[in-house]
Amino acid sequence: MRNLKLLSNLHQQVENARSARHLAVNFDNGVIYCASDRHVTGFDPVSGQVDLQVSLDSVEDVDRAARVVGLHHLAEDCALCVATSTGDILLVNLDTTQVEGVGSVASGVTAMGWSPASEIVCITTGDETCIMMTREFDPITEMSLHPGKSGEAEFVQVGWGKKETQFHGSVGKQAAQVKAEAMKPVTDWDDRCPRVTWRGDGMFFAIGSIHPDTGARQVCVWSREGVHHSTSENVDGIEQSLAWRPSGSLIATSQRRPNKHDIAFFEKNGLRHGEFTLPFKPDEIKVVEVCWNSSSTVLAVWCEDIDNKNSYVQLWTTGNYHWYLKQSLQFPGGEGHVRGVTWDPEHEFRLHVLAGAGGYLQYTWAWTTSNSQGRTGDDQAIVAVIDGASVLMTPMRDMIVPPPMCAYKLELPAPVNQVVFAPPPHSNDLAVVLIDNRIVIYRFEGKPAGEGVKVEAAGGNGFKHCCQFPTLQGIYSITGLEETSSYPLCLSHFTWVGDDVIVFSTVTMDTCPRSVLHKARIGDSAITVERSCPVESQIFGVAFDPNSLAVAIQLMDGSLLKYDHNDDMVLPWETSKGEEVQFVVPCSSMAVCDIGGEEVVLGLTQRYRFYVNNIEIASNCTSMMVHDEFLLLTTLQHTCRCISRHTPVKDLPTLSDGKAHPFDESIRRVERGSQIVISVPDDTKLVLQMPRGNLETIHPRALVLTAVRKQLDKLQFNEAFTIMRKHRINMNLLNDHNPEVFTANVGLFVRQVANVNHINLFLTDLLEEDVTVTMYTAAYERNKSVLPGGLNTQEQGKNKINTVCDAIRQALIDIDENQYLLSILTTYVRKTKPELEEALHIVKKLRELPVNLPHISAEEALKYLVFLVDVNELYDIALGTYDFNLVLMVAEKSQKDPKEYIPFLNDLRKLETNYQRFTIDKHLKRYEKALTHIVKCGPEHFQECLSLVNEHKLHTQALQLYPPSSSQYKEIANGYGDVLAEKRRHDEAAIMYVKGENWEAALSSYLACHQWQQVFCMTAHLKYSSDKEAEVARKLAEELKGRSRWGDAAVVQEQYAGEVEEAIVTLVQGSLWDEALRLMHKYKRTDFIETDLKPQLLESVEGLHGNLEQTRNTFLKQKARLAVVRQEKEKQRLELIESGGVCGGQDSDLFSDTSSATGESIQSSTPSTSSSVYSKMSGRSVKNRRKLEHKKWRLKEGSEFEDFALIASLAKSIKYVDDLRDEVRSLVRALVMFHYDKRGEQLQRDYDALLILLDQSIPEIWIDEDKDTEFKPVLGPTMTANAIALSVQQGRSVQTAADKEETTDPVVRFAPVLQKEKRWKLYALET
Repeated sequence: MRNLKLLSNLHQQVENARSARHLAVNFDNGVIYCASDRHVTGFDPVSGQVDLQVSLDSVEDVDRAARVVGLHHLAEDCALCVATSTGDILLVNLDTTQVEGVGSVASGVTAMGWSPASEIVCITTGDETCIMMTREFDPITEMSLHPGKSGEAEFVQVGWGKKETQFHGSVGKQAAQVKAEAMKPVTDWDDRCPRVTWRGDGMFFAIGSIHPDTGARQVCVWSREGVHHSTSENVDGIEQSLAWRPSGSLIATSQRRPNKHDIAFFEKNGLRHGEFTLPFKPDEIKVVEVCWNSSSTVLAVWCEDIDNKNSYVQLWTTGNYHWYLKQSLQFPGGEGHVRGVTWDPEHEFRLHVLAGAGGYLQYTWAWTTSNSQGRTGDDQAIVAVIDGASVLMTPMRDMIVPPPMCAYKLELPAPVNQVVFAPPPHSNDLAVVLIDNRIVIYRFEGKPAGEGVKVEAAGGNGFKHCCQFPTLQGIYSITGLEETSSYPLCLSHFTWVGDDVIVFSTVTMDTCPRSVLHKARIGDSAITVERSCPVESQIFGVAFDPNSLAVAIQLMDGSLLKYDHNDDMVLPWETSKGEEVQFVVPCSSMAVCDIGGEEVVLGLTQRYRFYVNNIEIASNCTSMMVHDEFLLLTTLQHTCRCISRHTPVKDLPTLSDGKAHPFDESIRRVERGSQIVISVPDDTKLVLQMPRGNLETIHPRALVLTAVRKQLDKLQFNEAFTIMRKHRINMNLLNDHNPEVFTANVGLFVRQVANVNHINLFLTDLLEEDVTVTMYTAAYERNKSVLPGGLNTQEQGKNKINTVCDAIRQALIDIDENQYLLSILTTYVRKTKPELEEALHIVKKLRELPVNLPHISAEEALKYLVFLVDVNELYDIALGTYDFNLVLMVAEKSQKDPKEYIPFLNDLRKLETNYQRFTIDKHLKRYEKALTHIVKCGPEHFQECLSLVNEHKLHTQALQLYPPSSSQYKEIANGYGDVLAEKRRHDEAAIMYVKGENWEAALSSYLACHQWQQVFCMTAHLKYSSDKEAEVARKLAEELKGRSRWGDAAVVQEQYAGEVEEAIVTLVQGSLWDEALRLMHKYKRTDFIETDLKPQLLESVEGLHGNLEQTRNTFLKQKARLAVVRQEKEKQRLELIESGGVCGGQDSDLFSDTSSATGESIQSSTPSTSSSVYSKMSGRSVKNRRKLEHKKWRLKEGSEFEDFALIASLAKSIKYVDDLRDEVRSLVRALVMFHYDKRGEQLQRDYDALLILLDQSIPEIWIDEDKDTEFKPVLGPTMTANAIALSVQQGRSVQTAADKEETTDPVVRFAPVLQKEKRWKLYALET
C-alpha cells in the first residue's frame, strides 16, 4: 500500500560526458564516474565540477580501436577499473590520475562484472570464454560460456512412467502431444554482448550470452569457484538485459512474446519463476537494461522505443505477488535519450541516470503512504496506490480490501508519479500528478462512478455499491511557471494546502542546488502559479497539518521552515521557547501535529530514528501515523505504541522506550515487520501491512478506550456499549467513567441500549472496584481518590453495585416493568447482598396471574433465576419465605428427589406456625430467626430454646427477647455468665451474674478480676458479717499488693479490714509518700516517719540511681553497636553493587559476622524464606505475627536481625526512663520535704541529663528513610494484578508481605515520643 515519493533530484550538464555509456559511483564521496568509448570522466553531482578526465588516447599500448566496455570503482584501492574491447584491463589511480595496465586479453573483452565486495572479477572474452581473477588480477579459472552439460543442479529423471501417461493438470492430455517450440535468434537491435551479474552475497554469478547453435540467449549460473551450477531452460524471446536480485531469489531479464513484452524471472537452478508485463504494445519498445536497488525492493527497467523516439526508466515494486509500476521517467529521443542507469550502492533509493548531450540526473525516493488527511468521521480514510497509469483506491473506513485488489480504480491517460489529497473539510478529494506534469483532480460529490473510475471490490456487476466514488473534475496543466530545465520529475513535493491552493517545488542549479517553492491556484481550465518563493537550500520534504493548515518544509541539512501560503512567507520553524528546529539527520517521512499543546514536526529516518522537533524520541521506529488522539508508532521489537498527544513534549522520550509493561494499554504486540498503513479517523481501526503485502486490521486498546470515552461524554451509551462488547472492555467503565452522570442518566442508558440481554450483561459485569484506577489507569489520568463528581472512590466503591442496581431497577420499572422483568430480577440478584426473596416474590406474582405476560412467563423467569443462582441456594431462600407453594415451584426446577423434599414439606405443614418457622430456620441454619420464633412458642419450649442459645451462643439475642423480671431471662443470664467465666472474662461474667441475681457467683467473679469496689457491693447484697467481710478484705489486699496496686490495697486495709498500720506500711512500700503521710497524721501515727518512711526514701533513691546509671551505660553501648552495624552494612552493600551482585536470601554474603542490616536494611534484610513463614502464619493476628518476628531478633553480634533487636532494646530503654517522670517527681519532693536536699538535687540532675541524652539520640537511631519516598505496595492476598502492574508502570518497587511486616513494625519504624510537656522538676532545686 506504499508509493515511492521523490525526496530530492539533481540535474547537471557535464560537457565531458556527452557520449558516456557506463556509470560508476564512489560511495565514499559521492563522485560520479562515467565512461564513453574513449574517455573516462569524474564529476561532483552537486556542483557539477569535473574531478577526473582520462582519455585512452593518452594511455600507451592501448589500441586506437579500443572502446570502454566496463567500468568499476574499487573503493579500497581508490581506483577505477576500466576494461576495453581490445582486451586491455586498466587501473586509474584516483589520487594521481595515473593509468596502469594490469592485464590484457588477446581475444578482447566483451563484458566485465565485479563481485559485490570487489573480491573477484569475471571477464568475458571474444573467444566465448569467461576468465575469473582476484582483485589483484591473479587468474582463478577460465571456462567456456557455453558448457556442454546442464551443471551440478541438473534435474534427475527417475524413470517413473512416460510423459504420455503423466498428469498434466488443467491443460489436459493434449499437453503430451505438444512439441517444444523452436528457439528463435535474438532480434537485430540486440547488442550481442554478454551480461555478467552477481548475487548479493557474492557466492554465485550469472552470465547471459547468445548460444552459438540456436542464436538465442541463455543464462548460465556459476559458483564463485568457477563451478558450473545450472543453465536456464530454453525460453524463446529472452533479451540482453540481466540482473540478479541482491537478496538472491531471482534473476531478472526481459522476454519478448508475440502479444506482450515481459520482465521474466529465473531461479538459481535455471527454471522460470514468474513474470510481469510491461505497459507497452508488442514490438513497441526494447528493454536495454534492468537493475535492482541494493535492498532488492525496486527493479529499474530501462527501455527505449524501437524508433528511438523516447527513452523510459520505470521503477517496479512487488507485493502480494503483484508488480506495481510506482514511478515512470520519460526522456525525449535524440540528444535527451538515456545512455546509462545505475542504482547508488550506499543509498538504496537513489538512482543515477546519464542522458544524452552530457546530461546527468540523480533522483532520491523514499516510501510513503498516500492517504487522506482528515481527522473527523467524514474522512473515508482513503489509501491510494500507484500502479502505472492507474491509482488503486480503497476507503478503509468502509472496507479493508487486501492488495493488489482495491475498491475501485482510477484510470489515467498517462503514468502517475504522485497522489495528493485535499485538506479538510474536503479531505477525500485528490489530485493525481502525471509524468507530463499534468494534474488530474477528482472530487467526491455523491455521484455514481463516472469517467475513469473502474469499480472492482466495491461492488462490481450485480452487487450493491458500498462506498462513495469520486467524480473527475478535470485534467489541468500548470501555467505561469517561469522557464526551468525540462527533465522528468522536475516538479516535485506537491502539497494541497487550501481549498484551491497547491504548492510544489522546482530545483535550480546555478551555483548550488536550490529549491523554489511555487503556490498555484486551481482554476476552471488550468492551475496557475501565483507566486514563487526561493528557498535557501534544496527541499527534502514537505508536511502539512490538516488541523492548523501549517506547512513544514525540510531542507537537505534537516533544518525546518514554516510556510504560510496566505502571506507567502517562509520563516524558520521555532519551538514554543523560540528555538529553531533542525533534525539531526534528514527525515524521509514527516508529519505536523499538535502534541501537549505545542505544534511540532515529526520526522522518521530510513534508519528508524524518530524525532519530535529536534528531540530524538526513538531509534527503533519503523513507521508512524498521527491519530486524532494519539501518536502511533511501530517498532523493530514488533510492537505498536500509542502515545497520547496530550503528553508534554519533554515527557515523550520516557514514554516511547518500547518497554511493554504489564497491563499497559498503550503497547501491543504485532506481527514481525508490520508497518502502519492508516489509522481511520474517529474510529478504532488501525490498518497494518505485513512484509508479504497482506493487510491486518487491529483495534489498539488505547484507541478503543478513547472512542468509548468520547461516546460516553456525548451520552451515546448504546454506541459505547457496542464498542465495549465488541472489544471486550469491562462494562464497569460505563458507570466508572463518570458515576454522577451515569446515575443521572440511567433512564437514557436503558432506552438507548434497550436490549434485555445487553442490560443483563452490564449488570452481571458489575464490580465494586473503579476500573478507571485499576484496569484502565493508562487511559484515565486522574487521582485515585477523587472521581469527576468529587466523590471519594473508596466511599463510592462500597455502595457502587447496590447504587447502580437500584437506579437501573427504578428506571426499568418506570419505562416498562413487564418488558424488562428479567433485568429487574438481575438487579436483585447482583446486589452485594442478593435480595433473592424479592426476586422470588416477583416470580410468585407472575405465577398467580391468570394470563401469562407477552414478554415472559413465570416458568421462564424462574428458569432465568436458576441460571443466575445455584438452585439449591434458591431452594433454601424459597423455604426461608415460609411459602410452600413457592418452595415447590423452585424444587421442580432442581435436581432434588421428590421422595425427599415432599415428605419434609408435609411434616412442616403439620406444625404450629411459630414452631414450623423455628424448624425451617433451624434447618436453614438461620439461628437468630429460629430463636425469635421459638421464644414465641411459649414456656413449654423453653428448654429447646435454651439448648439453641447455649449451642450457638445466642445469649445476647435471647436476653433481648425476654423481660428482665422473668425466670427465663435470669437463667439465660446466669448461663451466659458461666460461658464468660470459662473464657476468663470475669468482669463481664460478673455483670451477667448480677443480671441473673446470682450474688455468690458475682462475688467470685469480681474477686477474680480484682474489682474491689464491686466486691464489697456484693458482700453487702449477701449481708456478710464484719468479720467475714474483713477476711475477704485481707485476702483481697494481699492480691492487690501482689499486682503493685498499693493504693487500692491500702484503702481496702484501712476501710474494710481495719488495719491502719498495715495500710501505712503498704503505702510506704509503694512509694506513695503523700498518701502515707496523710494516714499517719489522720491516725496520729507519725512515728512511722522515722521507722519506715525515711529509710524507704533513702533506699528508693539509691535503687533509682543504680537503675539510671545501668540504663545509661547499656543505652550508650547499644547505640554505638548500632552505628557499627550500619556502617558495615552500607560498606558491603556498595561492594555488592559494584560487583554486580543482587541482594537477597539468607545465604547472601551480605550478612557478615559484624552486621546484618544498615540504614537500608530496614527494607532489604528480610530473608527470602520469610515469605513462606508469612504464608504459614497468615491465619494469625498481626500482633501474634509480630511477636513471632520479634523472637528472631537477637542481640547476639552478627545475627541476622541484630539491628532490629538493637533498635527494639533502645526503644525499650527510652520508654522505661520516660515513664519514671512521676516517680522521680514524687521522690524528689519527699526528699526535699525531709531535708535531703542534696540527694534530691542530685537525682533531679542525673535524671534530667539522661532525658537530654535520650532526646538527642533519637534522630540518630530512627533515621527517617521514607520521608521522600513513595509508598511501596505489598504482595499479598489483598494485592490485585492491576495494582501490581500500576506499580511497575510507575517505577515503584514491590515488596513481599514479610518484608512489609519487618519494615513497618512500629518498634523499628517509629521512634518513641518523650513526654516533654509533663512537669516533673522541682523549681526550688533549679534555682
